[in-house]
Amino acid sequence: MKRGHLFLIGGAEDRKGDKRVLKHLVDQTQPTNIMVIPTASDYPQDVYRSYTDVFRGLGIKAIECLDIRYRDEVDREKNIEAIERTDLVYFGGGDQVKLVATLNRTRLFDRISDRFERGELHIAGTSAGAAAAGNPILYNGDRRGLKKGSIKCSEGFAFIDGVAIDTHFSARRRLSRLCQLLVSGHCRKGIGLDEDTGIMIHPNLHFTVIGSGMVTIVNSTHVSGSNYGAIAKGENLRFNNMHVGFLPAGTRFSIRKWSILSRSRH
Repeated sequence: MKRGHLFLIGGAEDRKGDKRVLKHLVDQTQPTNIMVIPTASDYPQDVYRSYTDVFRGLGIKAIECLDIRYRDEVDREKNIEAIERTDLVYFGGGDQVKLVATLNRTRLFDRISDRFERGELHIAGTSAGAAAAGNPILYNGDRRGLKKGSIKCSEGFAFIDGVAIDTHFSARRRLSRLCQLLVSGHCRKGIGLDEDTGIMIHPNLHFTVIGSGMVTIVNSTHVSGSNYGAIAKGENLRFNNMHVGFLPAGTRFSIRKWSILSRSRH
């Protein structure tokens, strides 16, 4: 119960209008120093400038950037020192595989994780930055998700272990690829985040949905009739009893119980 808050966004959050999703992040975490980590992007300085403008508009004066592009840069002392003075780390979008491969299992990441687990640090991420928070992470397979072998997965940051996080979910029609990951046995539960939509995950693993879209929850625990193990790559998957739910803004959900909480706003 000492953990910080974990805020995951499905990408393409509003940064020019009412900024509802990012405003909720700031209101709930009350950061004095935000550290943007744009490692997932090929244009890290553009990402940093964009969020500097947004967060300053929301009243945050101290916004810094850890412009880490290569793994051999990660554990420089100046980066460790930067993590010590921040209370909110914000992972930008881009390529979640690149992000995890660069930062995971480093001194810097261990310090981020340790401070998060102690409740000294909040973590937020959008698009790839949100996808990286789960374990495993999922990629490839857009619109071909029911063809065996069209998706790939690898190790994530595991801020939420055993749950896959997928982003841009409705816009890029990613339900089928998340279902394939779950029937493959790499994990049993997944969360799909629409664009301009986020979930604020509290230390007790209850989350609240914020934003203009939906959150999709998928659970393969009761799947039957799967042919995953019997077919070759490229063949169509077959399965039944995949449990799928849809959560609009205001819904409260327990990850541990995998159920909607009764006090959700209607």
